[in-house]
Order: sequence, then structure tokens, then C-alpha cells
Amino acid sequence: MEVMTSRFGTVPIPLGETICFPSGLIGFEDCQSWVLLAPRPNDSVIWLQSTQVPDIALPVVDPRAFEPEFTLQVEQTDWTPLGKREEDSIQVLVSVSKHGDSLRVNLRSPLVINLQRRLGRQVINEEAWTTDHLVWESTDAMKKTA
Repeated sequence: MEVMTSRFGTVPIPLGETICFPSGLIGFEDCQSWVLLAPRPNDSVIWLQSTQVPDIALPVVDPRAFEPEFTLQVEQTDWTPLGKREEDSIQVLVSVSKHGDSLRVNLRSPLVINLQRRLGRQVINEEAWTTDHLVWESTDAMKKTA
């Protein structure tokens, strides 16, 4: 399968690598088919690319890479659509956004993916995390506040 993207051109995707988000994502409810793209090996940031709309790709990261204390608590009903069995692996990712000279992650509404079933869901974290958790600020911006 080939996926057209606006950032990376046409990307070959092995069969079975798409992830279905049956409810879409917040703001992208009509996009239900996605793939994870890592442009360079060992990058912290990977891209969640829509297979339906070439212009839609979200930078995502493992939340614990930037916030080791991150915890996820969701309603039991949020797990049901993922069809999670005991032996299934779950991956949690959060979106990254740039605000001026800083990078922030959305720890309030992470993406939860059942890797075996290739099913994903955006959930609301019941823990007291924010949608714009600061993870990095440029040195220039820090100098201005000092």
C-alpha cells in the first residue's frame, strides 16, 4: 500500500500497518485510517499520518519521554472499543505542538493504540494533566524571562 503525504511524499506502507480510529480524533472525526511514520530512525517525534487526507499529519511522542511521572487514568468504557485482551500491547502517544518558542504536549487527551488489533482511540485522561504541558523552551525565550 502507498500513502500520499504532503510532508514525506508517497510512502510505502506494509499491509496491516494502518491503525483504525473508528471515532476519529478530536478535530479530525472524519479521518479514521492512520499510519505511524518515523522519518529518521531513533527520532523522539514520529508522525501520525492520515491515510485519507495527505495534508493531515500530527507529530506525536511517548509522553514518558518528556514527562517521566505521566500517568493515564481513563474510564473502563474507553478500553472496550480497543478490544484489549490480556496479551495485547498498548501504546500511548501524545500530540506535540509549538507555541512561540516552546514545545508542548497534550497530556489531557492522549492517543491509546492496541498494537495487535491495530485499533486506536483518543481518550480523556482523568488525571490532572493539561493539554499544553511545557516540555521545552528555547534558550532565547529563557533569557528574555531571566
